[in-house]
Amino acid sequence: MTVADGGSALAGPGRSGPPLKRLNLVREVVERIRGQILSGEYGTDGLLPPEGRLGETLGVSRTVVREAMRILGAQGLVEVSQGKRPRVRPADPQTVLETFGTYLQRGDHTLLDLIEVRIPLETEMVALAAQRATPEQMDVLEKTIEDMATAKNLKRRVEFDARFHDLLAASTGNPLFSLLLTTVGGAMRRSRSETIGRTGADRALQGHRAIMAAIRKRDAQGARKAMREHLRMAEEDLRDR
Repeated sequence: MTVADGGSALAGPGRSGPPLKRLNLVREVVERIRGQILSGEYGTDGLLPPEGRLGETLGVSRTVVREAMRILGAQGLVEVSQGKRPRVRPADPQTVLETFGTYLQRGDHTLLDLIEVRIPLETEMVALAAQRATPEQMDVLEKTIEDMATAKNLKRRVEFDARFHDLLAASTGNPLFSLLLTTVGGAMRRSRSETIGRTGADRALQGHRAIMAAIRKRDAQGARKAMREHLRMAEEDLRDR
């Protein structure tokens, strides 16, 4: 028997769960199924039970299950197709990037807030790059600096500036650094357009060359110091707007 007043229990596949306490049944169902998905309860094929069986197991109506599936689909956790059972969606970083990118475009934050986040993130990132970058990666980094120095317009300078930092992330060998930089990529490009557009590329190039010199020496501490100074200069330029 399904209940719409929050009085029955939600249960996972084959087991009972805590009783519903809130009136928002859809949210309760979303949270329960989301937890089951993240803990891997739906096996290797990722197939969820049919809508009717889910409703019976969870003690809610088909309408509640259907709405919960719609929300889980929007969150990138399930694939819902007409006439087919819902299926767990494979992990896709692009969903995270799009969601966070939208927030950064609409959220209540400033480019100075971004600098505060970049300083601890990129100082540790560049220290790892100093330890792990291959000679080939170092050569590509050097080339990017020279490409930025000879770029003829602001758009190209910003592109090569971004590429330098992206390559640093890749040279750590840790894919999460690249993912994290990509999530703030749009905001970082706006920041670079403002600072390079106002003060020119020389200050950024000075920072890149100091970072690169430390990486060539495998000097992790020197790389941290150079990156911190590089980002502090960007912070000064933003404050002087």
